[in-house]
Amino acid sequence: MSRIHFKVFVLVAGASGAEWLLGLLAALPGGEDGARVLIALVAAVALAFLVSRRIARMATEPLASVAEVARRIAAGDPEARLLWNLHDERDAVASIVNRMADQVQSDLGATRRNVQQLEAVMGEMIEGVLVLDSSERIVLVNNAFRELFGVWGEVQGRPVLELIRLPAVDDLLTRARDSARPVFEDIDVRGHVARTVWGRAARFPSAGPRAGTLAVFHDVTEIRRVDRVRRDFIANASHELRTPLTSIQGYVESLASGPMTPAEVASHLAVIQRNAHRMRDLIDDLMDLSRIESGGDAPDPSRVDVVRLARTLVADAKPRLARAKLEARVRSASAPPAWADRKALEQVLENLLTNAIRYSDEGAAISIDVEPRGEMLEVSVEDTGIGIPDEALDRIFERFYRVDASRSRAIGSTGLGLSIVRHLVQAMGGTIRVESRLREGSRFTFTVPRAPE
Repeated sequence: MSRIHFKVFVLVAGASGAEWLLGLLAALPGGEDGARVLIALVAAVALAFLVSRRIARMATEPLASVAEVARRIAAGDPEARLLWNLHDERDAVASIVNRMADQVQSDLGATRRNVQQLEAVMGEMIEGVLVLDSSERIVLVNNAFRELFGVWGEVQGRPVLELIRLPAVDDLLTRARDSARPVFEDIDVRGHVARTVWGRAARFPSAGPRAGTLAVFHDVTEIRRVDRVRRDFIANASHELRTPLTSIQGYVESLASGPMTPAEVASHLAVIQRNAHRMRDLIDDLMDLSRIESGGDAPDPSRVDVVRLARTLVADAKPRLARAKLEARVRSASAPPAWADRKALEQVLENLLTNAIRYSDEGAAISIDVEPRGEMLEVSVEDTGIGIPDEALDRIFERFYRVDASRSRAIGSTGLGLSIVRHLVQAMGGTIRVESRLREGSRFTFTVPRAPE
């Protein structure tokens, strides 16, 4: 056996293999020729083994590189690419993988932009949005939803009833889940501020297996309040007009039914005339209120001497004051002029003075004060009349609201005077408030801007 052959075998098989080979050679017949044949066979086997390992490594190394790049792409690495330049078929594989990476990055960018746009839209919406998955757990809510229902903190993955203990909301979502059509209803939300929320919910998709439920909630508190006020206004106006009209109709039928004495005729005609005046006053007040609320008669401000105007109105009311056995006076000697619509300011003062006369008993006193308060003038009309109960103070400026309905109708009140006063004062840039104690009197105070120097 030659030294070269032996060294080759040692390199391939190692020391233990060499010892085994020496023992085998000693046992072989044929001497040197047999050893050469055996060494050649062993060398061929070793070479085949080395070549197969090299080929296997060459086959698996690209797969490992592809797996690594795929892992980086999945992790969101924008730089993950196969940088091969081997001038064989593997370059085509690298090109395909790199194009796939480019497409993934493009799709991720588009998805991020869509998410950002969705978040911007959801953040600016005034409607509350709630999205549930197929297991009735929360996927998404926006800020408006949180504010409407007072929900804060982490909500994703939680059931709705865990956050909002309102059976009406759960009922709305349940009906939407089981219906192919959208469902909706008003929901009363009780909290620091009572609200009425209109909810609309629908499953998605509308046909086939359900993926989830989408619900939108809109605060309709003010809309419902306006609707209620409108309905009440129509009902009250109809009632107020029907009452004098019924009286007129009854007395007219009585006059037409047969002969009457002159005194009876005069009495009937007086009642008819009184109720006709009442209807005229009510219609005039309704038209005034409609004009003021619609903004059709914008204020025309000018310099107005409020003290002088108040004295004129008190002088004009002397006959009524005398009949009612009341006293009225303007306590302020002078005050800076107001910057206000003279006609509107006169109507405000006249309505408040009339209101004080109507709701004061014999011997009561009425006083008007005008005082400067910074850039405003504060005007108060105070009486020592019957007063207003505490529970009525918040509603006293509502249309047709009366503390004592029977007394108001008996003295010819339309129930609109204070509502007109409030709207006129606000139109002139002022505010109005009332203070009162039952059986001790009331004080109405409003402000108007002072005239510029």
